[in-house]
Amino acid sequence: MSQRTFWLRRLDPRIWLILFGASCGILLAFVLRPLLPVRVSNHHVFTDYDGDTFRHQPGQVRPPAENRVLEDLYRQSDANGFRLPALTASFYPIVALGDSFTDGGQVPWVDVLARHLNIPVQNLGWSGFGPLEYVQVLRQFGAVPSGERRQWVLIGFFEGNDLGNIQTTYREMQENGGRIRLNLQHGTIAAVDPSERDYGITTRADDNYLYPLDHVINAVNYPLAYISDYIWWLNGTEDTYRQSQNFALLRQSLQDIQTLAGGACVGLVYIPDKSHIYFQYADPQGNRRWVLENALTLQRDAEGWLSFGALQPTAYEALMANIDNQRYAVQALAQELGIYFIDLVPALQAAALSGEPTYYAYDSHWSMRGHEVAGQAVAQFIAQAPDCQP
Repeated sequence: MSQRTFWLRRLDPRIWLILFGASCGILLAFVLRPLLPVRVSNHHVFTDYDGDTFRHQPGQVRPPAENRVLEDLYRQSDANGFRLPALTASFYPIVALGDSFTDGGQVPWVDVLARHLNIPVQNLGWSGFGPLEYVQVLRQFGAVPSGERRQWVLIGFFEGNDLGNIQTTYREMQENGGRIRLNLQHGTIAAVDPSERDYGITTRADDNYLYPLDHVINAVNYPLAYISDYIWWLNGTEDTYRQSQNFALLRQSLQDIQTLAGGACVGLVYIPDKSHIYFQYADPQGNRRWVLENALTLQRDAEGWLSFGALQPTAYEALMANIDNQRYAVQALAQELGIYFIDLVPALQAAALSGEPTYYAYDSHWSMRGHEVAGQAVAQFIAQAPDCQP
């Protein structure tokens, strides 16, 4: 008998059981890991200086003295890279498509909706996507398993850039043989600690900035910065939107989503830009007048695409007369197609009259309160939809 065999025979049987159990555990981990819903968990910290108003308009937005932490979370993704919902399930009766309004936030409106309905909601939002991508996302990742029934397909439509994204994606498709290429890769954060980041904010020695504007609501002043182009995407007539190539492709995208949804109810969640809710409260004696002095009017170019004309001053009253036109045009389209129009403008306007703003001061997206208001509003709509009860 060899010395090695002798020592193996002397091992306590309980040790053999421990070794066997550990081996099975390791093997099971390798087998099951690809099947688990969580692919990655990244520490995500979002601050005032991360606001997109700085990136879109270098040198036009004065950074605040204090760089507050607005979001601090460990963000989990599913096997395809989409944000993992708080309420997970093997199948989701409700699926939400959208851009960064759906994908982002400390607690996204999708999770608020799931909490209020007590129904799992799949988050298929992705930052930078638009209506043409939503169709492809639903086609690739929204399949309904045999024996299951989907109740709702929700489309988060952001009025600030979704129509513009249609044109950008369409041109990319023409260069790619008519195909949409979904880039589902997350960027990496070089440093989580806000004090160690290089935000790349452009500052001015003369301290002469366009934003933020002062907004006095119930005797409280809120400094808010806007992305000016998002304001001007609201500065068109209803016919300008309806007769554009952008709108024709929006129609086709919504019809494609209806087809892919099968028998599920389809709802368009209309997400207003921050200016739609708060610009009316901007101090008329402050820099609001300079925003209006550098206005752009939405028009159609020779090919029928939505585009901006030359810089031309506009009156505050003229902008306010146009500000709902995209909303009305999209609402009419949804109703024509038999799609539920879930309008978030009333809920956000009501919320603006009390409490902290529903949008971040230096970013175009919702604050935690904004996601809460939006999720509650969508939940109330779904709960009251007569033909689409969960």
